[in-house]
Amino acid sequence: MLTKAADSSHPEKDHAKKPHDPLHEQSTAYAAVLGGNGQIADGWPRVDQWADSLEPMFESNKETISVSCAESGLPNNSEDETVFIKDAIYQVGKSSGVDARFIFAIVMQESKGCVRVQTTNDGVANPGMMQSHDGSGSCNKGGVIQNPCPRSEILQMILDGAEGTPAGPGLKALVAQEGGTTEVTSYYMAASAYNSGAVASSGNLGQGGATHCYVSDVASRLMGWTDGPSLCAPDAIGQISAALWDGDSSAGHTDRDGTSTTTTTRILALAHGSSSSSLSAPSTLIVQSSVTWTSARASHSSTSLACRREGN
Repeated sequence: MLTKAADSSHPEKDHAKKPHDPLHEQSTAYAAVLGGNGQIADGWPRVDQWADSLEPMFESNKETISVSCAESGLPNNSEDETVFIKDAIYQVGKSSGVDARFIFAIVMQESKGCVRVQTTNDGVANPGMMQSHDGSGSCNKGGVIQNPCPRSEILQMILDGAEGTPAGPGLKALVAQEGGTTEVTSYYMAASAYNSGAVASSGNLGQGGATHCYVSDVASRLMGWTDGPSLCAPDAIGQISAALWDGDSSAGHTDRDGTSTTTTTRILALAHGSSSSSLSAPSTLIVQSSVTWTSARASHSSTSLACRREGN
C-alpha cells in the first residue's frame, strides 16, 4: 500500500528562513524565461524559491490534471487516480531520494498528469506519465486503455521515470550524474538530460536535441506555474545566457521630499525572427516597464515598452 511521506532530499531544507523576495514570489503564471546553464549566479531559482512542498504544488495543478487526458480524446482521470499519482510521487520521492517536487514537475511537463497518456516512440518507446525510457508502466499500451488505471500501474510509471529502467536512466541517476542533490543546478541539468539524452556540449540548457524550452518550463513549474502560455520561445531560448524574470521588482526608492517610486517590469514576449514590423531582430525581448510614483499631492503612473536584442 502506498504511504504518504515527507518530501525528501531537498538541496536546501530550511524553508522557515525564506527571505521576502517580491521579484520571485510564486504565481500560477509562467515565472521566468530561464536561459543559460542553470546556475543560481545567472538568475536561476534557488530551491527555496520552489514551491514549499509537493502538497501546495499538487493542489494548484489539480484542475489542469483533471482535464489533461481529454486533450488527446482519452478518458480524464478520476479523483482516485489523481490521488494515486500524489501518493506514488511521495513514496518514490522517499525511496529514490529525488525531490518529490522535481518528480511532479517532470510529470506535468511530460503528460500534465494524464494516467492514460499515449506512448511516444521516436526510436525508443516512452510510455507513461513520465514518458520514461522504454518503461513498463502504462495504462495505454498498444491502444489498449485501462480505465480505471490501477494504483500499481500508476506507481510503476513514477518508478520508471524516477528510478530508471533496464533500458535507460531515470531522474535519480541523472541528478547524481550531474552533481548530486546538494546542488540545485544538478536538477536543472538532469531535466535537460532526461529530455534530450544529454546536456548540450555548450552547457546551455536551451540547446541540444528534443524540446528547447523543457528546462525553463520545468523550473517555472517548480516555482508555481500551473497552466497558461509559456513565455519561452523554442527558437530563441538557446541564445540566452541568463534568467529573464517576469514579475514585480522590489526596486524602488523614496526621495527627500517624500515622493516614492516603484518600478514593475514584465516580460511580454520573447520573439525570434518575428514578422511584426519593428520586431524583426533575430531574437527580441519585449519588456513592459511600469513606473508609479506617489507624492504628497498625487499619484502618477506611466507605462512603456522596450525591445532588446538577445542574440544574433
